[in-house]
Amino acid sequence: MTERPPGRIDRKGRQVRVLFVNTARGLGGGVTSAVELSQGLARRGHEVTVACHPRGGIHAGLQGQERIRLARLPVRAELNPWRLMQLARIAQRTEPDIVLADRRKDVKLAVAVSRLMGGRRLPVVHRHGAPSLLRNSATYKAVWTRLRLLIVNSQWMHSALLEATPWLAQVPMQIIHNGKDPAYYRPRPEVRAEVRSSFGLDTEAFVVCYHGVLQERKRLAVLLEAVAGLRGRRAIHALIVGDGPDADALERAAQGLPVTFAGRQDDIPRVLSAADAAVHMSEAEGFSNAVLEAMACGLPVIASRATSHPEQVVEGETGYLVDPGDGVAVAERISRLARDLALARALGSAGRLRVLERFTIDAMLSDYETALGQAAAGPL
Repeated sequence: MTERPPGRIDRKGRQVRVLFVNTARGLGGGVTSAVELSQGLARRGHEVTVACHPRGGIHAGLQGQERIRLARLPVRAELNPWRLMQLARIAQRTEPDIVLADRRKDVKLAVAVSRLMGGRRLPVVHRHGAPSLLRNSATYKAVWTRLRLLIVNSQWMHSALLEATPWLAQVPMQIIHNGKDPAYYRPRPEVRAEVRSSFGLDTEAFVVCYHGVLQERKRLAVLLEAVAGLRGRRAIHALIVGDGPDADALERAAQGLPVTFAGRQDDIPRVLSAADAAVHMSEAEGFSNAVLEAMACGLPVIASRATSHPEQVVEGETGYLVDPGDGVAVAERISRLARDLALARALGSAGRLRVLERFTIDAMLSDYETALGQAAAGPL
């Protein structure tokens, strides 16, 4: 590798070497955003090495891309000595200017490796996108107060972390919202009839869609309750896209209801073209990628008035916010949109405009370039 001094990340051609550590094995918004961030930084000319689990979604999503180097790091136990040395060797080989770590295990490993590097301690940045908080313990304080920067993806998460772990006030923190590519996530009316036919959906039905991981915290039971409450009164159909630990239980609970389970789908904008609205009732999100994707695809979104959803959905302008767990309110909002398709289309168009103005992938990448560049240059 050609030797060169570390430089700031900016838009003027100078580059930085980033070691991105994310050892997640599963799927979900965190994996998707890690892939998109890695790809985006690489496209902008920065040297990106991704240390990830060889059987995880990140490795699968980035494999074969010439601009990104992948390093195997199958982490299970925290601070496993073998994995610690493995990550240290990756750092020595790639000589990064900064380490960007996602999961808590990744942060602990990265900080420990930074301490092992002797006179050239690597600046470590934690990208905290998960809805869970940090432990308010001496161990966590000892590790996290060594960070150069903590990046969170919502104001809600920023406030929640400071409330749960007040000592994080010692750590520089910055909010960078997730962003999506509006050229990819866009309305596709030309395939609407074809997609509906492929899922056996009535061409006249008002279709509400959820896409994401099928697990308890997503509160899909609330959507099923709403659909059950509307049964027989209007042609309402739910399309549930994704897979996860609750898939079988949800399918049993939905028996007899107008609900279609589409399983995991790779082309989300194409699938969303079959829908008229999206419902996301989760009570725990960092900053929902699925909500942004639905908005970018021109769908009005009905979301819980919890977590970071109010930072995304504007009540009465791009969709509706309802109290968590209130299936009756969800049913009423679905019914309102089904009765007034012009309203549904107007809210959906306003949602896409909001993404274009505030939540694009380019805006997110520019914010990361500035933040990582400042962190690599020295203490904030």
